[in-house]
Amino acid sequence: MAHSPQQRRGTRLPGLEALRGVAAVCILLLHTRAVFGGKPVFGKGYLAVEFFLMLSGFLMAYAQEARLARDDAPLRFMAKRYKRLWPTMALGGAIGLPRLFLRTTGLGQFASIAIANFLLIPVSFKRELFPLNIPAWTIFYELIANLLHALVLRHLRLWAIWLGIAALVPVMVWVGQSWGSFDVGARPESFLAGLPRILFAYLIGIALGRWWGGQPPVPVPALLAIPAMPVILATGWKLGLNVWWFDFGFTVIACPLMIAGGVRLARFHRLAGLIGQLSFPLFAVQMPILQGMQMLGFGYWTGGLTALAGGILAAVLASALARWQAAPGQEQTV
Repeated sequence: MAHSPQQRRGTRLPGLEALRGVAAVCILLLHTRAVFGGKPVFGKGYLAVEFFLMLSGFLMAYAQEARLARDDAPLRFMAKRYKRLWPTMALGGAIGLPRLFLRTTGLGQFASIAIANFLLIPVSFKRELFPLNIPAWTIFYELIANLLHALVLRHLRLWAIWLGIAALVPVMVWVGQSWGSFDVGARPESFLAGLPRILFAYLIGIALGRWWGGQPPVPVPALLAIPAMPVILATGWKLGLNVWWFDFGFTVIACPLMIAGGVRLARFHRLAGLIGQLSFPLFAVQMPILQGMQMLGFGYWTGGLTALAGGILAAVLASALARWQAAPGQEQTV
């Protein structure tokens, strides 16, 4: 039985916060290998994006739809979302400025790309849309998903959400067969395919948030769900499952089960909260740090550990900014 909107407000879900941190580390391992080379143990780490977006949809349905219904101010909500996400992404962009400057051909090109990317607007440049900070493409699409949620999706009944998910299934099969995986959206040639990718995971999250509430019917042990993502990704690599249907199964089976387990965690609130606070800052700054370290001639371990340290520092700064802004009661999603 789902919690009522009144019960949902103020609810903390420590397991989901811990899972966010695990997902961010999986993406760090993916990006570290992409920048420095090495064994692709976490070559499927891009699937953490599916988890992030499904979790975002879940939390929106679970904790935010009641607020939106009460306030009925979608644009104000989106302004708050942008205000929450932008400073940390801007920090990552600032770290990426020197590399972008060295790659552009003049001050005008540098400034135009930098300003657009700082505003989370994509610009095609050398097969990248966010050369300032490549992972920003996911935030761009998450904000679109949030806007659609605030304007349209929150008004739809659950059966209509499921119908939208069903309609996207053949689209995602086509995406998987066309590109060989769900790793689309970051580059100009696959940018449009990123929208159904994001919406597919996001809509599943909405459906689960409304259907389950805070009490998933699937009895997944919390302590099994938290390490599941790295175990599944590493096992997939070990078994050679570099196929698109692995991505599809991860999205429709593994992600919902991990969320179900995460919701059930009732202990380790402080530790889970600290891990959750690290997730978005680490996601936001890791790639510019890794690319900068690679340009300076550093290797895999030094670059990866520096990116982790940078994420921790960014998390401290983000926490201080959040306290200063004093915006209580709002769930942060990635």
